[in-house]
Amino acid sequence: MNHRESDVPPLTSRGGFSIVQPIHAVNPKPGMSVMTLPDSGRNEPFIGLNMSWEPPGETAAPALRVPFPYIEAVVRAGGVPLCLPIADDPGLLRRSVSGLDAFLFIGGADYRPEHYGGRPQPAQELVPERRDRFDFLLARHILEETDLPVLAICGGCQLLALVRGGGLIQDLRSDWQPLTGRPPLPHSADDRRVRPGSGGGRITARTQSDPQGAAYGHSVTLKPGSLIARVVGMPPGGRLATNSFHHQAVHPGRPGRGFEAAAWTDDGVVEAVEPARDSDWDRKGRFLLGLQWHAERMADRVEQQAVFRALTSAARLHRQERTPPRRGRRTVP
Repeated sequence: MNHRESDVPPLTSRGGFSIVQPIHAVNPKPGMSVMTLPDSGRNEPFIGLNMSWEPPGETAAPALRVPFPYIEAVVRAGGVPLCLPIADDPGLLRRSVSGLDAFLFIGGADYRPEHYGGRPQPAQELVPERRDRFDFLLARHILEETDLPVLAICGGCQLLALVRGGGLIQDLRSDWQPLTGRPPLPHSADDRRVRPGSGGGRITARTQSDPQGAAYGHSVTLKPGSLIARVVGMPPGGRLATNSFHHQAVHPGRPGRGFEAAAWTDDGVVEAVEPARDSDWDRKGRFLLGLQWHAERMADRVEQQAVFRALTSAARLHRQERTPPRRGRRTVP
């Protein structure tokens, strides 16, 4: 379900500053690469991103990476993406975060089940231990020791819940019993078969036929008046089209301290979390949003790119509030 630019209402902070701006163009300006950083004189906010850790292999050195659609989405929204390498030094982590205006937690493989009392899983299903350890340290610091605006996607959404003592549905296919009485949806690529028109063979969202993972999706119902509903400009009780290729989700009964669910699929799976009503975060008007779907892979749609524009607008507001006003230059008589 797409929306016109005029359908997206302004979302204001406690002080009345709009953090949802009209979206005039999703694509970069003519002649501008999506990797061209904006003019430094225009006060673009710095958006931090965590990174995937790839351990050394037989022929490859260890590597850090961020899927390119995250970078594109931030740049399109007017932000400057700054990727934080995995650091074991807490002091370095804090110094790195101190220069940021907002943070985007990316997705990835599963976090370790011991964080929420889950069953053991094969190592190949899990993020490497080094990233797991760093991401928890980073997320805990940002959530509890800063007031940075935060957007978290897929595994990042689950990370927010886990850091605050929440839980996960460890495997939707085997553990989830829909509370709605409706049949379960095929949320992950392993739960569905997508066959091209020419026929033949099983493919997943990561094959050449669908590099952006957009072949399968479903609609989610947004909580009336929620942050996510206001950000994307949906009417009360509205439904938003999303993609889906995950096998875990935030547990509906354990969203984490200070969080509440704000979007659900037809089979009751939590698709978004945000500050609970009357929580400290809610009273302070802090921008915290976790999405189970990959909005960065749908950023050509106005309502999905609105999520990143809301993040960068909240980041600008954060920068304004923490930066003291410049004093006029004194003149010597």
